Formats: sequence, structure tokens, C-alpha cells
Amino acid sequence: MTPEEHQREFLYQIEKLGIETGGRCIRELAMEMIEAPIDAIRSLNYCGAPCSSSELILDADWATMQHARHAIPNDWLRSQILCSSTYDGSISYLVAKGQERTQLGKIFAVICRARLKNPQHLLDLYQMAEDDDDDVALEKICQVATDIGFYGAAVSGLSGATEKPTTKSYHVIFDIGNPFPGLLQQGCFATHTWDIVSLLGAYDELMSDEFRYSIAEWRRTILEYCYTGELSCGTWYRASQSALLVQKNGIKCLDHTTLTESRAQKLLLLTEEEGGEHGFDILWENVVRFFLKTGNPCYAHKAAEIVAKYAQG
Repeated sequence: MTPEEHQREFLYQIEKLGIETGGRCIRELAMEMIEAPIDAIRSLNYCGAPCSSSELILDADWATMQHARHAIPNDWLRSQILCSSTYDGSISYLVAKGQERTQLGKIFAVICRARLKNPQHLLDLYQMAEDDDDDVALEKICQVATDIGFYGAAVSGLSGATEKPTTKSYHVIFDIGNPFPGLLQQGCFATHTWDIVSLLGAYDELMSDEFRYSIAEWRRTILEYCYTGELSCGTWYRASQSALLVQKNGIKCLDHTTLTESRAQKLLLLTEEEGGEHGFDILWENVVRFFLKTGNPCYAHKAAEIVAKYAQG
């Protein structure tokens, strides 16, 4: 979103809480929003914090993946883990399921065709079709959101960290299904923040026996890392990537060849074809985030205009 759109979206959401906005500064409004009942906040389905220059956040650069690719860690940081789950896009799935629009596959495909140099490459990579059932289409779209917005963000951060070799940087990919019942099939999707929650042990009774060994091994791995500052998979470098994969049948190391042949890595190559080192942000902002935000009635007309133009040939 542009700074103006972020500001407008914040005011739109806060007015839905019944808070008067006229003539008041953003900080004053934000403090009043903090005091609102938590259930009222949840009912907003307000997805995403402002992440470009505005009165809320003044620095426009830090929130881009291009910036992360050159962001050197702090001098005091000796070691770090950058972790992504294989379905972090679940957060977008839950928000989109609460919206009323249909023909999601068609809308996403049209956005791709209007905004990418090689849209069919992306659609083929994720086996998307305009006539996909809405649930199927949304699952695929949120996989794109995962691969570019979370895996891509982790790789961008790792790339920047390699410019400071005194900081050991590791990549962890978490792929154990979330055991909570909900909109997504139980136990099949490694969803947003489940990697962290699974470390804490509060919901072990929900996990099937087949997951228990891997979760225990995941906890041991992180505890050992906190003591040693090292992981068994080796540090990440651009030319020799590695990652620790946490999955239901145990933990294993992925080498450079395995990672470069993965779907997520192929998507990252596509982003570079689209816009060089700015390609991550181009795909994220112009396609994925644009699709997600136009599910909001406030911005639905922007997607409708593109679809109408596409229908006219």
C-alpha cells in the first residue's frame, strides 16, 4: 500500500470501532484503539500493519525485502535463526475466508496478467486455473503468499546477514501440521506461528502420536542452539544454501541442490526475472498484497476495474 492508503485504511478500521477521528492525530487515535475491547479488535479482520512511510511509520526502507538483502546484523549478534513455516500464508487464508468475494482464481490470474511480465510462469508453477474452486484457489494463492512473503523474506534476511560473516546465520523450515481444528484441514498445514507455539508445550494433548517425536526433537534442537549458538545443518550462504527441515518424521538438513530445486526457490528466481533484486517486493506488493487488500470492500473496486478491462480483451 502507499502511505496514503495505509493512513486511510487505519482510519477506516478505527471508525468501525466507533472512535471519532476528525481533527485528531494518529498517536491519539492509536492509544484509544489500544483500549478497545479485544473482541472488537478481532472482529475488524484488520490484516497487516502499516509498512511504508506514513505518520504511523516514518521510515519507508526497512520494510522491504530489497532492504533486507543488504541489512547487516548488529555487531553484538553472534548467531541467529531465520525460520519460515511451509504455510505461513494461513494468516491471509483466514482473513480471505471471512470476505464475501468469489471467483478468486480468476481475480488472481487477471491481476497476474495485468501486473507481471511473465504471469503464466507463476500460474503454472502453482498449477492455478481461473476456474479453480474458490477454496482450492485460495489455498494456492496463500501458498504463493507463504513462499514470497515468508520464505522469501527469510532468504532476503539471510542474504543480508552473509555480508557480516562474524554472525552465524541459519535457516529453519518448519513443516509440521497445525493440530488445531479450524478452516484448514487439521494436522495438514504448518501454519503461521505454529512453529513457535509448538516449542512451548501448552497444547501437546492435541498432537497425534506421529508428531510427538518430531516436536520433542524440535525443542531439543532449539534448546541446544540457545546453549551453543550452532545448528547441525551449517550456516547459510548465497552460494551454498542450507536449511534445517522440521517435519513430522523427524529433522533433517537440506543441501544447496535440494533447496534450489524447490518450488519456493523457483518462485524467487521468477521474482528476479520480474524485477531484479526488487522483484520480491514487486511480486509481494503488486500481486499478493494487492489481491489480499482488494478483498476489503474499501479497495474492491481496484480489482474490479482490472477484471472488467481484462473481460473487454
